[in-house]
Amino acid sequence: MSKNNHYVVLARKYRPKKLSDLIGQDEICTIIKGALNLNRLAHAYLLSGTRGVGKTTLARIISKVVNCTSKSGVSVGDPCGKCENCLSIDNESNIDVVELDAASRTGVSDVREIIENINYKPVSALKKIYIIDEVHMLSKAAFNALLKTLEEPPSDVLFLLATTETEKIPITILSRCQHFELKRIDTKLLSEHIIKVSSYEGITLDKESSDIIARSAEGSVRDALSILDNVLTRGNIINKKIVNEVLGLSDLTKVFSLFEFICKGDVIQSLEIANIMYLDGASLERLAKEILNIIYYTARFKSEFDDKDLNLNDYEIVAFKKYSKELDMDVIIRLWEIMQRYFDELIKSFDQRKSFEMIVIRLCYISLLPTPFEALNEKAMLSEKKIVKNNSVQKNKINKDFIQSNNLAEKKEPIIIDDDLEKITNTDSREIESLKKFENLVNLIEKKSEVLISHQLENNFKLVSIKLPEENANTGILELKNLFEIKSQDNILWKVSKILQDVTGYRWVVSILTHGGFKTLNEIYIEREELRIKEISNETEIKKLLEIIPGSEIVSLVDFKN
Repeated sequence: MSKNNHYVVLARKYRPKKLSDLIGQDEICTIIKGALNLNRLAHAYLLSGTRGVGKTTLARIISKVVNCTSKSGVSVGDPCGKCENCLSIDNESNIDVVELDAASRTGVSDVREIIENINYKPVSALKKIYIIDEVHMLSKAAFNALLKTLEEPPSDVLFLLATTETEKIPITILSRCQHFELKRIDTKLLSEHIIKVSSYEGITLDKESSDIIARSAEGSVRDALSILDNVLTRGNIINKKIVNEVLGLSDLTKVFSLFEFICKGDVIQSLEIANIMYLDGASLERLAKEILNIIYYTARFKSEFDDKDLNLNDYEIVAFKKYSKELDMDVIIRLWEIMQRYFDELIKSFDQRKSFEMIVIRLCYISLLPTPFEALNEKAMLSEKKIVKNNSVQKNKINKDFIQSNNLAEKKEPIIIDDDLEKITNTDSREIESLKKFENLVNLIEKKSEVLISHQLENNFKLVSIKLPEENANTGILELKNLFEIKSQDNILWKVSKILQDVTGYRWVVSILTHGGFKTLNEIYIEREELRIKEISNETEIKKLLEIIPGSEIVSLVDFKN
């Protein structure tokens, strides 16, 4: 407590004063120390990263290092902290170190003030430093005004730019700066730092409590110390329960129990636990985040990814390993995707309690539904049974003499066109029968390894008429309409007639007409697929599955065969 009774928050009180105090940014500190040692310091640096990782702090340390006048006995990169320049920069009273908040001073007039004063020599410092915080907030005109000065400033001027949104900075500015991307602070390292700060304050803080604070801070030192500020007001001895109360978290065992009941589809037990945690003062947003964390860590253990950097306690590791064995990966992924969507709903909701309970109910019913793969397999089995039944009926309808005239037809796969053809083509039974005969011939040609010919017949020709040899004095007649003017040199008509003669043992006359014709086989296959998709999409179980996964639709069907 200072003499004037003004309390200084921990984030400011324990702000690093030298590079060696900065945690989690070892590589950047090494580069800066090397540049200082070799006298290769750049004229402009851009420091980017998320909140609370040390951007502005690093800029102030660099300004002290550059202007420190008493470096004897001090390691490279560390200011003495005692000379006039170091003290004035710490007190924010050094006239040569200008800190500009670009969030409140965005205009070109503010940048013009820098440009007009840049040629004046430093008054007391060795270098004039311009620290521009949240630099991405500058206007386009301000950036343009800064370009030339930033590229070629006087030798005794150093620019230090800080931002949380690098993508908003023009590439012309980026190219004129050396860019350092500050990392989020590792949870383990942040937890150790929290314990150290607590000890400085004379407070006992156990590791489990510090881990909870570190995870909640999401890699931000400032956020972690702000949370610690709130926690330390509860007394000299802090435990996990106190930390959870301050953060609005519930006991982790209850969160795990809630997740387990959700996975079992037990709505009543899930709602009871959710209600208990709400009455205990748990933040529903944080509770939703905890459920997302459980899903994430379960997926990590399921994928057998290295878990050394997760910073989990033994209880959590055992629980996540258990869930990873019990849940399939597609279930875990589905829970993650849907929970992400529900989390957005929770934040925007007018009544978070009602929204969270509805989320719990929906998640419970999701866990009872089959996965997409299970649904497809079940549907495929039913579809396969239906196809086998239809094919057995159709085989009896096909001309028996024609089937018996070649062995390949008996070994052929069941024909694709079935009784649904009437719904697709809107034609009479005579035309349907003709299309079935034509498809059977195309399949026979494909069985002879003439895949190119069969592909052309399916896609490039329409059937006009067909007569089997048994119906026309032992001579088959096939009349087609050419859709894309297949070149005569391809000899496709001769090839088709020759192949059909080989497989049937009868002569075939194949000719091209310029009029008439049904749809191509490929068009029929596509329409038949669309019809099946429409029918399946309207089934109750599939409709529920599509509603669960936002924006999903059936695009194709595959019949799985054992």
